Amino acid sequence: MITLSRRACLASGALAVAGLAAPRAARAAASFEGKTLHFYVGIPPGGAYDLAPRILAAHMSKYIPGSPRIVVENMPGAGSLTMMNYLYNRAARDGTAIGFPMNTMLLEPSLKLVSGASGNAQFDLSRMAWLGTPGQDPAVAWIGGASPLKTFDDLRTRGATFGSTGAGADSTILANLCNKLLGTKIKVVSGYKGAAEYFLAFENGEIDGAVTTYAALMAAHADWVKSGRIRILAQFGTDRSADLPDVPTGLELTQDKKAQDMLRLYGVKFTAAYPVVLPPDVPADQVQVLRDAFAATMKDPEYQAQLSSMRVTGGMVTPAMVERFIKELDGAPKETVDQLKQVLEGK
Repeated sequence: MITLSRRACLASGALAVAGLAAPRAARAAASFEGKTLHFYVGIPPGGAYDLAPRILAAHMSKYIPGSPRIVVENMPGAGSLTMMNYLYNRAARDGTAIGFPMNTMLLEPSLKLVSGASGNAQFDLSRMAWLGTPGQDPAVAWIGGASPLKTFDDLRTRGATFGSTGAGADSTILANLCNKLLGTKIKVVSGYKGAAEYFLAFENGEIDGAVTTYAALMAAHADWVKSGRIRILAQFGTDRSADLPDVPTGLELTQDKKAQDMLRLYGVKFTAAYPVVLPPDVPADQVQVLRDAFAATMKDPEYQAQLSSMRVTGGMVTPAMVERFIKELDGAPKETVDQLKQVLEGK
């Protein structure tokens, strides 16, 4: 006959075993042993948005339980819209599908810069799980070091000629935002095929400067920055980059709250520069394993050495920070969104 106290001991022992088994089961469920992770890249091969996931794929597996194989697959179309729609609606929800969209996708539900009014953005960013982003990539307004224009205020009083690649490029959009929101007198000369062409135009004296992502500028002409051949007058993002502590952001160059709200809204894409995202409904334990692996990879010396070639700045942007950005974008006043759309459309 089993006494009450003996029954209590047996029960407590069973609970203890169950308590040990639960974490083991969770770890086993979150293991990726024998699986293949698919890194879906929303652009064609080539360029920074293709290089970033390839560098990550070379190092992240060793930090994931089971050391799974990682395959990078390009899924271009509509500025990453095709990939995001696939990731949200069709990709596996077991942690093996990870998306690498262009940062414009963070703004897509609000601004519909790619999909327009067609409704082709078939995803809800707030339901997706974020691993973070390797770092920031602020856009910077720069001008020749020998120019009589010394500060951003000089762009307001004297103006300048900036080169750009086309209507939908940040080199055009940000120059126009400077004119509309910050009172500058920038003349935009568009039609250059890429930054390399307007860099050459600057060397030939055809333009005074441009707005370029800091990474692209440093990758092509770090010597210009270090030697004073050019001068950086402003940066665009939600905060000052650690690499540019003395350069004001667009937010700091105006006291107009509406202008600040619009610049902050658009600046999210430069702070969360290379977003890494999972589909909705991935089990929480698998999300956490991947977040831990991503964070560990960010500290890996070999990874950091390779990432430095991309000139990514500012350190890792955490999942919590990206989620905060998404909430802020979702909660942005309609008036702010509509006004920013009008400015982006040149109205």
